[in-house]
Formats: sequence, C-alpha cells, structure tokens
Amino acid sequence: MRTASVVYYRDIRTHIVIFVLILFGILAIIRNILLNDYTGATSNGMRFLAILIIRFGLYITSPVTDISIYTFSIFNLFNIDIFYINNITFGISLLLSFRDMLRARKYIFTDSLTGLLNRRYYVEIIPKVIKLKEYIGKDFGIIVLDLDNFKPVNDKFGHKSGDYVLKKVGEIINNSVRKSDLAIRYGGDEFVILVSTKDEKILDDIIKRIEEKIKADLKIYNVSVSAGKSMKFKDDNITIDEMFEKADKNMYENKKRRKHAR
Repeated sequence: MRTASVVYYRDIRTHIVIFVLILFGILAIIRNILLNDYTGATSNGMRFLAILIIRFGLYITSPVTDISIYTFSIFNLFNIDIFYINNITFGISLLLSFRDMLRARKYIFTDSLTGLLNRRYYVEIIPKVIKLKEYIGKDFGIIVLDLDNFKPVNDKFGHKSGDYVLKKVGEIINNSVRKSDLAIRYGGDEFVILVSTKDEKILDDIIKRIEEKIKADLKIYNVSVSAGKSMKFKDDNITIDEMFEKADKNMYENKKRRKHAR
C-alpha cells in the first residue's frame, strides 16, 4: 500500500511541478512580449523549458519518498541547476551576439543599393588587406571604373532609373570578378576592384567583361563605363593610394580618348 501511495503521490507532485514550471515559462514569455523584448521572451522561455526537462529527469531517476527530501530537491534545483542553465544561456547569448555582430559588420561595410562593399570598407579594411598581401608577397592589381553618361539617366528617366542602373552595374561587376577579388562601390557612379593576380591580363579580361555586359544590358540608357588599372608586384615600392591615383588617372585618360573618338 505504501509503495502504491508513494507512486500516486509522486505522480501528483510531478504534474504539479510540470504545471507550475510551464505556467512560469508562459508568464515569462508573455511579460517579455508585452515589453516588446522578443529576445528576452525566447531566452526566458527556453530557460524555464530547460528547468522543466532537468527537473523531470531528476525526479524520474531518483526516488522521492519524503516531502522534506522533495523540498530540498526544489531548493537544489533553483540554486544549482539554474546556475548551470544560466551559464549555458550565457554561452548561447554570446554565440548569438557574435552572430549579430558579424551581421552588423556586414551591414556596415555593404553598399545598400548595389550589394557591393562600400567606401568605408575601402578606407578601413583595404589597407589591412594590402598589408597582408605585402607580408605574404602577393601580387595584385586595382581597377577603377567610372560610368559614362550617367547624369543624363537621372535627368531624363528619373532617379529610380538611376538607382536601377547603379544596381545593375553592381550586379554586372559582382558577376564579372572572381571570388578572391574585392568589388567596391567607391562613391556615386565610381567603382573599385582589388584583384589578386600577378598577370595583368586578368585585369584586362575583367574590364572587358564589364564593358561588354554594361553596353549590352544598359543599352536603352546609353550608359557605358571607362576603366583604369594599376599593378603592384611584390618588389614594387608603391602604396595603395599611389596605385589608386595611377589607375584613376588611367581611367580619365581612357574616358577622354573615348569622347574624342565619337
């Protein structure tokens, strides 16, 4: 009889514990949702769910025949188990924070219109990339691109069409470079590509692909692109600013040559 009553008593207490913990979990979630703290809602809800699972496991695996032992188990649960659960929750929070930091970092360094890297990336990150390439003795080149006849697009077709052209150019550039290359919207209708190569012909091939694709896809807007390039071999003593200046000058020379040829 005692064994049966103990089992029955344990069964009742199990349901009470489960019900109370579920109730606390639901209340915690509702509270945080009302405060518009959805992250907190998820965190607290998962915490109470973890408590429920651990408590239920402890209850099933260890016989409880005395109310005083059961009370001690409850205190033990809310002092020791929560300590470990908090640590687990803290670890998960760190991982989520790191993920959010990476997402924020990507957002900070990405141009919202074209999806390419932005000017801030060029200013803050490219110098570090260059130093690394110089350290390991990597040759690389830089391409500077500037759209021709872009201003008339805004004047004639409107700014929405101008945005479309820039977005399309960004897509063309992104599809024309290799995964190891860095494509950047430098500002306005000017773009920069950092190319890891010791063969200058690779730069010429990229430029040709971009020129042909822009001419074909944006023919209705009468838009073309002028390009300049500069190379840095491992023994060259030239900075990224000097490379950019050289490529930029080369680009404007090509732009003038194209205008005179018309």
